[in-house]
Amino acid sequence: MEQSRVVPIQVFSQFDIGGVFHSVEELKRGHINRTYIGYWDVGGQRKRFIHQSVNHRVFTDIPALMANLEIVTKQLRSDLTDRRDGVDETTLSIIPTKTGASYLQDEAGEYWRTFEFIENAVSYDVCPNPHVAYEAAAILGRFQRALISVPPSHLKDTIPYFHHGARRYDAFDKAVQEDSTGRAKEAQSEIEFALSRRAFGGSLITALEEGTLPCRVSHNDMKLNNVLFNASGDRAICLLDLDTCMAGTPLFDFGDLVRNTAIPCAEDEADLSKVVVDMELYRAICQGYMAEMGALLTEKELLLLSVSPRVLALILGVRFLTDYIEGDHYFRTHRARHNLERARTQFQVVRAFEALEQEMAAEVRR
Repeated sequence: MEQSRVVPIQVFSQFDIGGVFHSVEELKRGHINRTYIGYWDVGGQRKRFIHQSVNHRVFTDIPALMANLEIVTKQLRSDLTDRRDGVDETTLSIIPTKTGASYLQDEAGEYWRTFEFIENAVSYDVCPNPHVAYEAAAILGRFQRALISVPPSHLKDTIPYFHHGARRYDAFDKAVQEDSTGRAKEAQSEIEFALSRRAFGGSLITALEEGTLPCRVSHNDMKLNNVLFNASGDRAICLLDLDTCMAGTPLFDFGDLVRNTAIPCAEDEADLSKVVVDMELYRAICQGYMAEMGALLTEKELLLLSVSPRVLALILGVRFLTDYIEGDHYFRTHRARHNLERARTQFQVVRAFEALEQEMAAEVRR
């Protein structure tokens, strides 16, 4: 269960903000890092900044992570400068420390970084309409297009084998076999569901490793709430959470966006009857994404596009279930059996996609 922590406010003053600290509040979103909004008086104005404690137990190479972030944001900013239609878009801006570094480590061994706060923006946990779905998919396409010239080898893997279905299943097998918390017995139906789809869960990574899918830079955590929209909510303006930008395939991102957006309910929805695919949202995602990125995809990428959401939902469900069986060490939880509930929801997402396999493929072909 999540525990409250003391915020080391003195750390924030080590960043080159050029103002006077006023107050701070925790932003309770995300499974991995701990994020705070700092209020500062700068030049006679009250301004907000994002202060973030990076989970170095998940991201074990912080220098590599921050180096990746600098490469990606520099390329995105260059693309925005070159584009005529990107005047209202932006990307993350790192505030350096007073010594010029992109991050610091405090006396407790925690790693901290600071970003400019993007004002006049909104985000969505659940997709409200097809226009929002289209915009989220379009900015994903522009993101991938902007980074297509960056060699994947220039970025280090911040979480090795992140979407590697086969290795996720290996970790799952180990967790079930050891059953260190005695929880496997109450998750038998979920365990059986996961095991029955093992080969499918590894299908994308197999295609990557065999070379039938090209390796490209991808976001790798493409949830709807990682997209910022303008104040009116009608234009996507920024992608957040770039920590997992590394080598992969565009299918990871497209699949994750569909998984998270075309089923308009919470990722841990307990009422599984609400876990249904909204084909209007799916159609909008296909249209927005293909308008920006479709011409750059290979025939194999196009062929696997419609099955990628099911693969991503299955892998995530296996990850949630593994963490539950191991004792909730990875994902932040807010109640007992939270990770088990998350796994059940994702497996229901898989079932929903399976029932619409032909329709989803036809939409991509269209």
